[in-house]
Amino acid sequence: MADPFFSLLADALNLTHPRFAAAHGLVYTPEEAEEPAAARKVRERPFVMEFYHEFRRLWDQAAPVQRGLGHIMLQADPDLGARVPDLLFWTLGERGAADTRLAAVSFAFLTNPGAIAADQSLLVRVRDKPGYPRAVSVVIGRHSDVPGDGLPRVDGVATVFFDTEKWQVVTGGGS
Repeated sequence: MADPFFSLLADALNLTHPRFAAAHGLVYTPEEAEEPAAARKVRERPFVMEFYHEFRRLWDQAAPVQRGLGHIMLQADPDLGARVPDLLFWTLGERGAADTRLAAVSFAFLTNPGAIAADQSLLVRVRDKPGYPRAVSVVIGRHSDVPGDGLPRVDGVATVFFDTEKWQVVTGGGS
């Protein structure tokens, strides 16, 4: 992961604590996986919150600036509708420059394939318009459960795999 944003993302993911990230479990049952995509992302919420906590710790240590990303922040996007990725990263405009979009990131469990597909379609849309240079789908699950044909992927969206057995980002299984 040569891109400093992907390195920062992986570092924050690898710092997540299983006790907090897995507060609602890490697996959807087949019955739950058949519910509408929006209703199924309930189990991912604690994982996203724990990721944000660890990201903020890195942010407080100036890690984004040290990696050449500048001052970054998370905020809403006024140009998006009601359906948005889980986290929208921006680079803070400095010396009179406007804030700029940096990355759109969504999280979904491997046992939630409908949500992965919906998130990746959404990421393609926000990458193209309003224009996030990085669109990232974080897929969370056990490496042993990855289908034989690999992780779900779409062109233009980086897929990062977080293995819950090793509790770390697995390179080669992701972006």
